[in-house]
Amino acid sequence: MPKVKLTALAVARLTPPPKGQIDYFDTSMPSFGLRLSPKGTRTYFLMTRIHGRLSRLTLGQAKTSEDCPGLTLAEARAKAGEWADLAASGQDPRQLRQEEKAIAVAVASNTFETVAKRFMQQHAEPNLAASTCREYKRVLLGADTSAWKHRPVASITRADVRAVLDSMVERGSAGAANNTLAYLSKFFNWCAEKDLLEIPPTDRLKKPGPKNIGDRTLSASEIREVWDAFEHEGGTFGDLFKLLLLTGQRRGEVAGMRAREITYEGEEPIRWEIPKERTKNGRPHIVPLSPQAAAIIKDRKTIGDEGFLFSYTGKTPVSGFGKIKARVDVHITNKRKEADLPPLPAWDLHDLRRTMVTMMNEALRIPPHVVEACVNHVSGMAKAGVAGVYNKALYLEERKSAFAAWGTYWTHLWQGRATSPPPYHVTKKA
Repeated sequence: MPKVKLTALAVARLTPPPKGQIDYFDTSMPSFGLRLSPKGTRTYFLMTRIHGRLSRLTLGQAKTSEDCPGLTLAEARAKAGEWADLAASGQDPRQLRQEEKAIAVAVASNTFETVAKRFMQQHAEPNLAASTCREYKRVLLGADTSAWKHRPVASITRADVRAVLDSMVERGSAGAANNTLAYLSKFFNWCAEKDLLEIPPTDRLKKPGPKNIGDRTLSASEIREVWDAFEHEGGTFGDLFKLLLLTGQRRGEVAGMRAREITYEGEEPIRWEIPKERTKNGRPHIVPLSPQAAAIIKDRKTIGDEGFLFSYTGKTPVSGFGKIKARVDVHITNKRKEADLPPLPAWDLHDLRRTMVTMMNEALRIPPHVVEACVNHVSGMAKAGVAGVYNKALYLEERKSAFAAWGTYWTHLWQGRATSPPPYHVTKKA
C-alpha cells in the first residue's frame, strides 16, 4: 500500500491500475487515503478502529475538477478527522450516517401538503365540526399556503408564516389573517406533538390585525327593514335569512338543514335537532320551533337524497350568501332613499343571531343560561369550565318558552304593534 503526499493535483493525476484497486495512504494523515480503481474512480477512505476492530470507512468520491461531483481534498480531510474523533469516542460514523439519511428521507417525505392531509384525517375530521374542518382545509390546502405545498413541514419558518399573514393584511383581510394564524398555530403545534418539528414557526407570533369583535345588533325598526327585504327576496334565501333571525342558529347550520332533522307533531314541525357533526362545538343541539319558524319550514320542499331544505343541487346546501346579501342591501337602500333616509349602517348575517340573543336577554328578560342553551353556547357561566362537566341540563322546556316568546315579540315588531315584551313563562310537564 503506497504512501504519497495527497494534494489536489496528485489526486487528479494518479494513474489508474490495469486491474484491481490500489490504495494510496496520505503521508500527512496516515489513516486517511484514496482508493483508485481501473476505471479511474477515486474514493476517499479512513482506516480506524471501531469498538476495537479495524474498519475501512468510505468517505465519498473525490472531486477532480470544478464540474465534477464529490468531495474536495480539504472536505475529505475534515470529514476524516470528524469521523476519527467519533470512532475514538466509541461511535460508529456509518451508523450515524444511516440515521441521518433516514431522517433526511423522512423530512423530505413529510411535505407541508402531506402532513396537512394527515392532520385532517387524524385530528380534524374525527374530532371537529364539518364547518371547522372546511376552515382548516381552506387554510392548510388553499391558495395562501400553496407555496409551501412541496416543502418539508419542518422547513417552514416564522418568516414564511409572517409573509403569508402580512400578504393577507395588505389585501384587506386582517380578520382572516388572524383566523389563519389560529388555525396554523394549532396545526404546527400538532406537528410538534408528532415530532415532525421542534419549535412551531407560529410560536409567540402576534395576531397581524386588530381583533374584530362584532357588536352590531339591529334595532326594532331595523329588524322590520331587513325582514321586509327578506320578504322581497323571497324563495330559498328569503326563507333561510328569516330562519337565521327566528332561530338564532349559525348560517351553515340553517343552510344545511335536512328533513330528517325535523320532528313533527301531526303535520306541524315542533323541533329541529342538529346533529353534532354539523355544529361548531361538536355537540348535538335541539331547537324548539316557534310557530313563526315552523310555518317557514313546513312550506319548504325537500331536495335530493339528503333531504335538504335549502339546496339547488340536492347534493350540497346553498352557497353564494354574499351575492344575495348584497341584493338585500340594495333593496333596503332603495327603500330608504324613497323615505329620504340615510343608508342603513353596515350589518352582516351573523348580526341576526346576536340580535336575537341580545333581545332575549334585554327585552324579554330570559335567564342568560337559557339564552346560552338556545344558541348552543358552552361559554356561559352555567356551562363553562368545570361547571360544564357537571351541568348537563338541556333546559328544553325553558328553550321552548324562550323561542315562543321571541317569535311573539318578533311578530309584534314586524306588525308595528306595541313592542312591550310578551311574558316569558315556563310550563313544566306534569
